[in-house]
Amino acid sequence: MRLQPVVAVLALIGLFSVSVLAGYLAGTAFLTPPAPAPAPPTRTAPTAPPAGPPPAAPEATGPATATPRPSPAAPPAPPAPAPTSPPSGGPLYRVQVGAFLSRANAESRAAALRELGFEAYVTASEGLYRVQVGAFTQKENAERLAEQLRAAGYEVLITR
Repeated sequence: MRLQPVVAVLALIGLFSVSVLAGYLAGTAFLTPPAPAPAPPTRTAPTAPPAGPPPAAPEATGPATATPRPSPAAPPAPPAPAPTSPPSGGPLYRVQVGAFLSRANAESRAAALRELGFEAYVTASEGLYRVQVGAFTQKENAERLAEQLRAAGYEVLITR
């Protein structure tokens, strides 16, 4: 009985099985979204209670000026709707700041951009959720916004 062909076939089947398993593991590692980084612990300074009555305000001799007061934290704004039609009929240039498989990840990126003052919105197409900022008829305006986003630490892409 010749065992060499049987051993060769079993070796090929084993190699095939190992390569399929390795491909599966690599694919799931690539497609699984990364876990969000834990937020750093925040430290708050203890506040001392006021000692005695508050001091009297000095009398104003000139025009009154109001001192700015910090406003309480407002809840995040709802996602801004994507522009639907170009104002002048030409192509619109948008600055894309990310494309995600998960809508939750896209909304998280858009919320972070809104906290920085950018008008970010999420669009869905071809199975991806794209985070975009702005809709410009002139490419130069989109390029200026892209530079601001790069300065804030984001990788960007200008799309039409």
